[in-house]
Amino acid sequence: MTRDQNLPSGIFRTYDIRGIVDEDLTAPRVRQIGLGLGLRLFSEGARTMTVGHDIRTSSPDFGDAMAAGLCDAGINVVEIGEVPTPVLYWAVKHLGSDGGVMITGSHNPVNYNGLKITRGVYPIWGDELQELYTECLTAQPAETSGQRSTHNLLDDYLKSRTDRFQFPKGIKVAIDCGNGTAGPVIIPLFEKLGIEVDALYAEPDGTFPNHLPDPEVPKYMKALCDKVAQGDYVCGFGFDGDSDRVGLIDENGKKISADLLLLAFARHLLQQVPGGKIIYDVKCTDDIEEGIRKAGGEPILSKTGHSIIKEKMRETGAILAGELSGHICVGHGGDGFDDAFFAALLTLEIMSSRNCSCSDLFADIPEKVSTPEVKIPVSEENKFKVIEDMVAIFKNDPQGGKIIDLDGIRVSFDDGWMLIRASNTTANLTARIEGRDTQAMQRIGAIVQEALETQPVDIAPLKEALQN
Repeated sequence: MTRDQNLPSGIFRTYDIRGIVDEDLTAPRVRQIGLGLGLRLFSEGARTMTVGHDIRTSSPDFGDAMAAGLCDAGINVVEIGEVPTPVLYWAVKHLGSDGGVMITGSHNPVNYNGLKITRGVYPIWGDELQELYTECLTAQPAETSGQRSTHNLLDDYLKSRTDRFQFPKGIKVAIDCGNGTAGPVIIPLFEKLGIEVDALYAEPDGTFPNHLPDPEVPKYMKALCDKVAQGDYVCGFGFDGDSDRVGLIDENGKKISADLLLLAFARHLLQQVPGGKIIYDVKCTDDIEEGIRKAGGEPILSKTGHSIIKEKMRETGAILAGELSGHICVGHGGDGFDDAFFAALLTLEIMSSRNCSCSDLFADIPEKVSTPEVKIPVSEENKFKVIEDMVAIFKNDPQGGKIIDLDGIRVSFDDGWMLIRASNTTANLTARIEGRDTQAMQRIGAIVQEALETQPVDIAPLKEALQN
């Protein structure tokens, strides 16, 4: 295989490497990235890496190229084939590998793909990815190549979960696999645990013929919401393309925001670890801080990003970390990484232990009115400048709110809050607005719109979200 050292720097993003197939990402480029990564890790003492891939049409070839590149650097590679991302993480831990690479485009459009890279089970991200980019440009193969081997770990992974969880008979759930990686794993897992499951779009299909697999987006979860509402299910679960994010639907067919699920997990785990630290990202509801404190925990606010919350989890010894997008990492009693299947099982475990319905888990949380995470298109070169301007606007006139500029600008008022930040993965700003009622949300939304109208962005998605 020929190598292509003309790597575009833009694919090396904050959390991972991601780009358009055949335009940004090609097999020769993936091999060159594997070589640069392998040389970097080999110099630290690494000798074995695990490689897996999702169901996108380009993923098997990219997985092969990554394995070849790592071997070019003298690294031995264990290939585990088509798996969800949490199974790759679990395999790294189970096999004792020095790290792993998951080939996945997650929930991105069909023409995208990417690489999630770990040292051990912890992500390589941020500045280190920028350093890796530079090293890949000049990387040359080592004198001695590594060896490739294959390993099927699915049965071992399933056993680790069936050993951890037990459930009473009679539980019935509905799921939406979004034609991603979830179906071949979660369906047999539920069945082994005696859970009856009805699945939508369970067949893996990298063209995603029904909808993009993103449980954060309400319209993609509508079919699952309708199914749960019309059936006798205890709840429903939606999974993203590589199964490291979960979406929850209660027994009435109502979509539950992932920050509220995080709070339910926090309450449960804090009964076992009083005073435990809980990490949540800036997109989560204001209620989560108070809820964690009331449950006897220590809330820790974090920037958004699965890599960031995992790093912060390691730094602080937190027992739980999560974000609005549905990445939830369970430390106490879990593996400490984002596994949507584990999160689904923990949800059912909490319901079973309390002998309650899904909606009961959230009954005492004040009902709020909020937008989903709204994506506002902006050019890649402008997005961070726009956020700088927004920070300046609100710091100059906070309009009576409390400002947090940890990640973009977040302003909390007596009747709600707003957040605007730059996406680290796409050419978008992301915004979220929440109010104690519709009137409050509209009031705060008007403030955000007025500020954004001074910037070179299209605010139509925000207007639509506020109207809905």
